[in-house]
Amino acid sequence: MEADWPMIVVLALATALTVYIGRLWFKRWFNPLSTYSALWGFCLGTYELKLIQYYPVSTSAWLYILAAWMSLYFGALTALIILGHSRIPARCTDEKSVKLIRQAIIALSVIGALAVARQMQILTREFGGVITAVLASGNEIYLGKLTGELAFFPYIGSVLYAGCALSGVYTARIGKLTLVSSVPIVLIAFNNALSMIRAGVIMAAFLFLAGFLLTPGARQLTIKRWQATLGAGVAVSVLLGGFFLVSSTRGLAVDFPGITPAMDQISSYVPFFPSVYSNVSATPVALSLYLSAPVEDKNGVWGQYTFAPLLRVLAKTGLVRERERYEEEYYTPVPTNTSTYLKDLDSDFGFVGILGFPYFLGMAMTLLILGLERVPKLTYVILLSNLYLLILSSFAVNLMVLGDWYMSTFVGVVVGAIIDRRTVFLSPPKAWQRKLGVS
Repeated sequence: MEADWPMIVVLALATALTVYIGRLWFKRWFNPLSTYSALWGFCLGTYELKLIQYYPVSTSAWLYILAAWMSLYFGALTALIILGHSRIPARCTDEKSVKLIRQAIIALSVIGALAVARQMQILTREFGGVITAVLASGNEIYLGKLTGELAFFPYIGSVLYAGCALSGVYTARIGKLTLVSSVPIVLIAFNNALSMIRAGVIMAAFLFLAGFLLTPGARQLTIKRWQATLGAGVAVSVLLGGFFLVSSTRGLAVDFPGITPAMDQISSYVPFFPSVYSNVSATPVALSLYLSAPVEDKNGVWGQYTFAPLLRVLAKTGLVRERERYEEEYYTPVPTNTSTYLKDLDSDFGFVGILGFPYFLGMAMTLLILGLERVPKLTYVILLSNLYLLILSSFAVNLMVLGDWYMSTFVGVVVGAIIDRRTVFLSPPKAWQRKLGVS
């Protein structure tokens, strides 16, 4: 099966256009619309490369993808029409808020480190040692973590994700990379290696990046080129090292059905590449298979994916029935249990969810961005960073299915609200304070 180059060109042009529209509307490249478009354009393009002989994506699946894509843009446009841009040219820094952010990062890192230590203790007890467990029992650890059989501190380690977003803000505010700001990311990488989970390191890095880029009036990084190169090299090594360690020890170098000679050649050098490739290219095929299933197999309990962590808590009280922790598996022909966030939305809310969720997500994120332009608040930055995670994961799953996302968002917003209450995150010059009515 050859790559569909005409379709790849169409996708590339559509992606470039929609990315640029996002740039025009938000007056910056890093925005929810451009991020969403670039991500989905890339993933759909990898599918069209046909390195694996997937089943074709149905017309209805393409229509669902297009409808959600357009709804996100309409939601953002609604917010822009209602509020509009209002940029304040300069802002003053409140050093007290910087100090409190630093203290919050340290506190969250200590809590996260305790969860990591507990994880190490359990692995030593169950498998005879941490190194032995990671190198020889990767799949058992992953399945035990997924099913809850290896009972680490539930969700406590997720506070590190909140620490990553705060670290990005802290770095933007002081204008340099520090040991304090790097600790949450390093702990996340180590924590994920112990849990055999790959996505966490990507989430951590993205939260840091989002916190950094969203902080208004960020100082220019005051580091020398060699320091920047060294720091970037260490960061990339830690993140990719954790990612590749998990990939290689979880037994992901499998002989997938439908692999082409080109993929065979690549996998001879990188054995787990088929798994990585299928993670970003198989999800629209799985969505297509889901949509072709009988109606009774598609729709479950209202909100069972979107509010899964909350329903699991309620299940402990006996108020609701506990749902399976596993996602449904689809054979594309590669087995995959991720089928884009659209599958979860359709299963939870029907086609109304396909249109409504992206629309309100686009509107909410745009309102927060416009709010940051008027009265900057740390709470806005943290909430936005976590909403960006929903954009980042949308090609695979609705991240709200994970309790980690709820914990990261809740803890981050609470910390942000406390700091906003006690200090001024960023204050405009006095002339603009009088104009805006801010004291």
